[in-house]
This record gives sequence, C-alpha cells and structure tokens, in this order.
Amino acid sequence: MKHIFIVNPVSGHGRSKKIIPWIHEYCQANGKEYEILMTEGKGHATQLAARYTAKDNVTVYACGGDGTGYEVINGMQAGVPMAVIPSGTGNDFTRMFEYPKGLSLKDTLIQTIEGKEASVDIGRANQSMFFHNCLTIGLDAAVTVKAEKLGKKLPIPSKLVYLISVFLTLKERQPIDLEMTMDGKTTHHQMLLLAIMNGRFYGGGFQPTPDASVQDGVFDVCLVDYTSLSRILLLLPKYMFGKHVMEREAHFYKCSSLQIKTKQLVPSEIDGEVKYLQEYACELQPNFIKVRVPQASGLN
Repeated sequence: MKHIFIVNPVSGHGRSKKIIPWIHEYCQANGKEYEILMTEGKGHATQLAARYTAKDNVTVYACGGDGTGYEVINGMQAGVPMAVIPSGTGNDFTRMFEYPKGLSLKDTLIQTIEGKEASVDIGRANQSMFFHNCLTIGLDAAVTVKAEKLGKKLPIPSKLVYLISVFLTLKERQPIDLEMTMDGKTTHHQMLLLAIMNGRFYGGGFQPTPDASVQDGVFDVCLVDYTSLSRILLLLPKYMFGKHVMEREAHFYKCSSLQIKTKQLVPSEIDGEVKYLQEYACELQPNFIKVRVPQASGLN
C-alpha cells in the first residue's frame, strides 16, 4: 500500500509543514512507499485527493485542520481509505479518534500510519457537499468567520481564538427565523444557532452534542433559542463543556436527514468552510468511508 500525504502548508500557522521531515524519516526507515503533495490554494486538496481510485491501493492522508479534511473528503473516490493528521487550528474531527492525551504531533503521525481502519459516518449537504464533522448555522458560523481572521493574526491556542471570537460576535447577534423538517414534521424557531453534528466537537473543543458518535448512523442536532445576552453568558461555559443539555433554550434531536430554511441570508459553515445559503438538505451516509485511527481507539 502507498501512503499519500496531502499537506496544507499554511494550516495551523505552518504547523503542518513540520511533519514533512518526520514523514520522510519514518517511511524511509520502515520501507513504506509514500508521496507528499503540497496544496497550493483553496480547493487544491480536493483535486489532489480525486486522483486516486481503489485500484491504486493507497491511503490518502489529510495533513491540516478540519478545513483540509473537508477538502480531501470531497475529492475521495469510492473505496479509498482516508487518514487525518491533526496539524491545523481546530482538529475537532480527530478528537473522535481517541488519540492518547498529550501525544506529540510526530507520534500522532506514527500512530496513524501504524493504526487500523475504522468505518465512520459522513454527512452530505445539498447532494454535493460532504462533511465529516459538522454543519452549523447562526452565531457559531459567524464566530467561525471571526475566528478564521483572528487565528491568522494571533498565534494563540485554537480554543482561545474561538472564545475571543464568541465575545466579539455576541454584540452583533440577531434572531434567525428557521424552518426545520425532520422525519416529516416541520417546526419553526427563532434561534441563536443550529449545530448539525456528526462528531462531538467543534470550535477547538466545544461540545454542542456531547452524546454524538461518528458510528451511530444518525446526526446529533442542537438548536439554541434566541435569548438575552445575560442568558448567553450563563450558557456559554456549559455549552463549551457539553453541560447545557438541561437548559431550557437548548433542544436536541437525532435524525438521519433534515431540511432547513432561513428567511434571511445568514452565515453557515461546513467543517470550518463558510457558506452563505438559505436552504440545506442534509443526509447522513452511514459507514461511508474507512479512516485510519490509532490501534487503541474504540472505533472499529
């Protein structure tokens, strides 16, 4: 098998580039066939991943953050396994892979190469966009816009970037009129945010859906009603650690498909990629792709 490393050189303030000598060192010492491909701009990772089919007997590694993973998975051909080396800013999807705490980036790379394959679910939006971790609408998507700009300017931890961006965005918040249809039932909401989750984490470790699994065949959905600033400030620490499940403004659902519409144009984001759409039709694709995870992971 050949290992194809798609490296986003600007991901994680250039952190992804640090793994290149480790790839050479490990693969050459262990007789691994490999190739390193550098991305050259937005969308290039998708094009690079699309080169390979199941007949090529490769594993394609997305080396970067959740945005790099999003691009790679949208280029993957059927039957080609994927891996993610979490060297970006957020790295929220790989939190589900159960790497040991405190593991160095070099050892993360090695444990991934020496890992096992596990089948995971993937989301699909509007028939054409695949997402491995999340699709969100509202406040948190607006925060993503700010966090992306802030993260490029300040070399600080991703969770701190996200937290600062939350407070900068709160003063601009507006209620969002949402129509949501799940299992044939349509409801209307004035919401602050909506998180459609495959994984459990986003925003550098926030937990909107603490019970989510990438292997349960359903989305976990969290909808938060529009509320006062004082209530948001009380909810925010709980939302960060997944302790908001009993709060009156937070509503939780599980579904395999849903349709959502907003009356006004608001920011949304898919695995960190910002979109401005008013309608989404989302479907979960169970056991859609095989990913490499550490041998000790509970995923299979």
